[in-house]
Amino acid sequence: MRRMIRILTLCIIGAIVLAGCNLARIRLREGANEVVDSRLRLQASPLPATATLGALIREVSERAATQPPTEARPSRCVDVVAARPARQVDADVRINYETKSAQVVQVIKFVNRESQPLGEMVLDVQANQWEEGFQLLELTVNDQPAAYELVVNRLYVKLDAPLKSGCWLELELKFHLQPREIRDGLRSYRGFFGYSPRQLNLGHFLPAVAARLDGGWRIHEPIGIGEQVVYEVADWRVRVSVENAADTLVLAAPGAVSALAPAAWDVKLLNSRDFAISLSEEWRAVELRTADDVIVEVYAFSDAQIFANGVRLDGADHVLQETEKALALYNQLFGRYERARFVIVQGDFPDGMEFTGLVFVGGAWFTHFDGGPRNYLTLISVHEIAHQWWYARVGNDSALNPWLDEALATYSEYLYIEAHYPADKNWWWSFRVAGFFPQGMVDSDVYEFATAREYINAVYLRGVQMLHNLRVDIGDDAFFQLLRAYVSAGAGKIADPTMFWRQLPPEQRHLTAATRMEYLRGHEDGALFGAAAIDDLTPDAAKQEE
Repeated sequence: MRRMIRILTLCIIGAIVLAGCNLARIRLREGANEVVDSRLRLQASPLPATATLGALIREVSERAATQPPTEARPSRCVDVVAARPARQVDADVRINYETKSAQVVQVIKFVNRESQPLGEMVLDVQANQWEEGFQLLELTVNDQPAAYELVVNRLYVKLDAPLKSGCWLELELKFHLQPREIRDGLRSYRGFFGYSPRQLNLGHFLPAVAARLDGGWRIHEPIGIGEQVVYEVADWRVRVSVENAADTLVLAAPGAVSALAPAAWDVKLLNSRDFAISLSEEWRAVELRTADDVIVEVYAFSDAQIFANGVRLDGADHVLQETEKALALYNQLFGRYERARFVIVQGDFPDGMEFTGLVFVGGAWFTHFDGGPRNYLTLISVHEIAHQWWYARVGNDSALNPWLDEALATYSEYLYIEAHYPADKNWWWSFRVAGFFPQGMVDSDVYEFATAREYINAVYLRGVQMLHNLRVDIGDDAFFQLLRAYVSAGAGKIADPTMFWRQLPPEQRHLTAATRMEYLRGHEDGALFGAAAIDDLTPDAAKQEE
């Protein structure tokens, strides 16, 4: 049985400095087996001497105390809006831009929409996987102190009484964040939670109630290959304020953003799997409104403008124009982009990273832009845009079934090149796929690979080969109908491969049998289509399957 750790009450007495303590067990990995080191390590580091968090907590308490009296709170089993997500997040984020740290007060409202009561809550705390990245100072459930245990990226919260089906509760967390500087090496690829001399990125920084799948809480061990997040959708309202920053500070954020004061904003993002923001004192922003009435914004640095052979090239303008075309194409192929804004941020870290309504594209792709579409700036940009369908719209388990978002997003690059630069189709296959001689099974999970290159080759590149072969097997019309049906079936959900394959009509399954056998380890009908797969087939189709 897990040992539950009671909340540590920290007090400021005289000249004693407030310290945050973070208890976590160390997890090791040997091959396919996970080993848990039961030793506890204590992380303790002083908060900034300005006692910003204390002032924030007092402000919140005073604000609550001065509210006009209201009627008695409705029953937590009655005051439930069925149309809203089961997870609703409200947070105050106070950022010290000089120290690149933040103090946060976060309230999560969670509705139990399962048929059984829940005896505990489990939160996904991605920021805690980094040394001193997350320091939990206080946690309450329905305004009462609660017992908890923080184990790497898992926060277990014991409930005094089970949360009944159809009822809701409120978790309040007060914590300190300290992202690390983005440097070279593997850590740099997680620069979406980090800072450089000219940028502060906060992605996956707010704890989220873990996904509920197959009757359990789904959180995976973090590793350096691929991604391991599994998120349900939530409504987010986050107030961001910044001190010790220049007047030129700009916030890049998704959703509806309202200025509250200089260096203070209110951000609302509904039905989103995550919440991410970025700040800089040096950005140049460009924007346009698409024919579908979507505002596209690109936040880039001055080095996105380069001169090559006497010609001025502007990577930010290029991304803006390509984004407009990509959104229009993907609207047509996959279904309408349902948000009013889309934001692209030049990130001071390698490659790219997707979030709902906001994506990062690595700074090197901007500074090495050579004009036209034959470059990673174009490909990574449209890849991350495609994740607005393959991740943000239709979720999946990115650790166990990564091909469901990454293979689809990579093949979306080809669809973009095919539609807008058809003369470059062969170039794309050679540059993006064939040159790496990919091997491996598409339905592998992230824990099966020793290197990122092996992972990309099997999941991304063999994945696009599989998807293209499926397209040849059943024809263009049926293939794009498959994609649209998958988006419709999985919108707002966490999909698994069965959901994807079940969109194939029974009469088309025999046409794809050889492709499935070549690329998938679990290619059997029962594994892909569910137990009723054979019953769904017509007699002729079943005979051909045999």
